[in-house]
Amino acid sequence: MTTNEQKQSSVGLEPQAISAAVDRDAALLAVVRREMDRSCAALDGHTLSRLHTMRAAAVAKQGSRWTLSRLFVPFGGLVTACALVVAVNIGWNAHKAETTAPAAMEDIELLADKEALDLYADYEFYQWLAQN
Repeated sequence: MTTNEQKQSSVGLEPQAISAAVDRDAALLAVVRREMDRSCAALDGHTLSRLHTMRAAAVAKQGSRWTLSRLFVPFGGLVTACALVVAVNIGWNAHKAETTAPAAMEDIELLADKEALDLYADYEFYQWLAQN
């Protein structure tokens, strides 16, 4: 069993079923192509000439037109790269914030504690006490 057959059988498709589907698609394409050619052969020369002229004009117009999709396609990669940089930066900073959060909580606890505020109210007394 080849690797292609292994891949096909791993998704539940047998090689015979795939080849039968390809054969059906090819037969359908041949019928459609034959019917389109037959219907075009029934058109008169004036209609065919007008169709060829309109097709040539449409192809020329499409080739020379600068569409918005052509303008913005190069920026798609740039936008994707910027989004990736922002996402990585947020993830990196979130990890750092987790490590510094306990220190910030200690500061908040010190500021919220009434006894610690009393210490700062009598700060000059404690300085004098430390010197003597």
